[in-house]
Amino acid sequence: MKKIEELNAFLITNEELKEAIEDIGWKFFISEIKKGFEHSSLGYSMVPEKVYIYTGVSDMRCMPAYLPEYNRDYCGVKIISVAPENPKHGLPSVLGEYLLRDAETQELIAILQAEEMTAYRTGAATGVATEMLARRDSTTLGIIGTGKQAPYQAKAILTVRPSIDRIKVYNRTEQRARDFKAEYEREFGIDITVVELEEAVDCDIVTTLTTATEPFISRELIRPGMHLNGVGADSKTKIEFDPDVLIKSKIFVDDFAQCIHSGEVYQGLERGLVKEEDLIPLGDVVLGKAAGRTSDDDITFFKSTGVAFQDLITAILVFERLKRKIKGRLEKKEH
Repeated sequence: MKKIEELNAFLITNEELKEAIEDIGWKFFISEIKKGFEHSSLGYSMVPEKVYIYTGVSDMRCMPAYLPEYNRDYCGVKIISVAPENPKHGLPSVLGEYLLRDAETQELIAILQAEEMTAYRTGAATGVATEMLARRDSTTLGIIGTGKQAPYQAKAILTVRPSIDRIKVYNRTEQRARDFKAEYEREFGIDITVVELEEAVDCDIVTTLTTATEPFISRELIRPGMHLNGVGADSKTKIEFDPDVLIKSKIFVDDFAQCIHSGEVYQGLERGLVKEEDLIPLGDVVLGKAAGRTSDDDITFFKSTGVAFQDLITAILVFERLKRKIKGRLEKKEH
């Protein structure tokens, strides 16, 4: 973490953020993101809807947040951009920055690179949903799409469901699935198997992480007792599960206002397959205001769109940890 003198603010890189969160640990990190869901459900969070700017080939999203009952000292905004063709230019497809500010003076405190932030907090949100909704005896995890987000999702889910002893992965480009297995099987300490799509869906917990614009998981592939995390389809134009899947499921959302315009939920509402009153905020389940899974046969579906409070909590945790480390180093030098 180095200071940008002209702005009197700290720059925190993706690498520093990653190191800080790994030091914090997934268990604690997930518990803090869970608090964000609680505060959201209680009406304590100030989180306007995302602002989208489309260029025709890319998009930019602005996500401000303030959580005065969580930490009244900070507020901030994430600017995240998705440009699918970027790899052709040697750039990541997701780019972004987080501007962390003093909530009283609005002085800029830190600029955090946001690519790792987005990956970590999205994984942690899925961790909260899986902890609250998946069967406790779940032993198999299916991951569909083995890009950037996949290892973060796996780590979060394994944290809350250590009963899992096998991960089945599918990617449209098989080599990417094989690369995932080679890189993470030893680290996770469990069997990772590269399979076809239907077998990847045949799991206790299924997480989808694609940019698909046509549904590829049909109602017929879903069986009683499953927990589904729909993570990839975060806009009207994206979709992974056939909306008919929602008819069989109890539907939980990270943010009501965002989810009614995203993926399976949006299309399910448009087709009249579900009603808005069928959508249960995950924060209500965390607080005990709403029931989650009520039987081993329930099919639970979590729609993740990414909420600004998740980014703010991540920024606060990382900045506070790095600030303490810097203070500790300075004190050692003085002695």
